[in-house]
Amino acid sequence: MNTPLHRTTLLAAALAVLASGPDPAAAQIAAPGPAHPHALAAPGLTRVTATAATTDRIVARIEAARDFCGRIAQHAYVIDCLAAHLEGVARDMPGGDYRAAGQILDRTARDLRRLAEANADPALPRGRVRVGNATSPRALTPVRPDALGRIGPQASAILQEAETQLLRSAEGSERRMVHYRRIAAAVGSTKFLMRSARLGQEQGQKVAIMRGIADLPEKSKTLSTIACDQIPTPGDRSTAT
Repeated sequence: MNTPLHRTTLLAAALAVLASGPDPAAAQIAAPGPAHPHALAAPGLTRVTATAATTDRIVARIEAARDFCGRIAQHAYVIDCLAAHLEGVARDMPGGDYRAAGQILDRTARDLRRLAEANADPALPRGRVRVGNATSPRALTPVRPDALGRIGPQASAILQEAETQLLRSAEGSERRMVHYRRIAAAVGSTKFLMRSARLGQEQGQKVAIMRGIADLPEKSKTLSTIACDQIPTPGDRSTAT
């Protein structure tokens, strides 16, 4: 029955609903607030918590770099070899709990690379070094024979400083310290490569260079691959020639 009184009653009911405000439950769902902190996070930003699996991968890469560079018989390339590998480890560091470690490794790699470039040997080509089936991440700068004994301790000091910084950066966090100790130990294990006595043993060692590389212009040499003699390790069937 649609009478004036009925219409007035319906209108009054509608006004009462509007006056009571929006449904609190509906408002809670529609408007993210403090209970939804991730709704305000910037795209692409995540927090990475250190885990045993991630640290395993980082340590394995540093140890693989140590083993690769340690098998280059031409020691002129060893310092920049380690720098090149540490650059890659630092670049791929996941951030979060590992951010400080990545920054330290990046700084260490840059310091080693500058050391090699400041003492470059113009008599040897700059190029990628191949040991067995593996190749260096980038073209490497060889160091002059007369500088190897002098800068070996400098390179070792750079690595020692990296160890110290890694341990200091994790102070105050027992959770992170466990992982940073392992990374620091892996970096420390590379110092034997820099010992001046080992770096100075150039007598009787050589680089087997690709055919014709000596006659190429300088620009071409930087793009060439240098096949270096391998230093045999226990159980390794390869021999130095």
